Amino acid sequence: MGFGAYIKNLRKEKGLSQRRLAEMAKVSNTEISRIESGERQKPSPLILKAIAPHLGVSYSELMKKAGYLEEVIEHKCYFESVFRDENGKVIDIEQRAKEMYQKDSDWANLAYRVSTSELTEDEMELIKAQTQALLEQFLKKKK
Repeated sequence: MGFGAYIKNLRKEKGLSQRRLAEMAKVSNTEISRIESGERQKPSPLILKAIAPHLGVSYSELMKKAGYLEEVIEHKCYFESVFRDENGKVIDIEQRAKEMYQKDSDWANLAYRVSTSELTEDEMELIKAQTQALLEQFLKKKK
């Protein structure tokens, strides 16, 4: 499956039209169409970063699927993914908290998706409050 078809499948799984995805990501509808048709073979990192949270995948996943080469550099408390084009030129660098990703990458990706979503401040506070309350409840049970 080509990259365009992959994006189209993700978009359809989320029940989004091209226009709605474009609106949510604040990119042009034409750009989404070009990606899905295969006309845009390697979308820019900015576009991929904008659409990733709305498609339910991580930015780094889209970068790899688009054909950017990833080099992971380990540091004590975090790691970096360095993305390069086919000529070896650095295109983007993404840093992630090591412990969080090692323990549960799905949780880390969910936290990222929430933080980059278009939720209102009140909606974000509600998610934080509910998560905090659940954490406290589970920790009390463990005592």
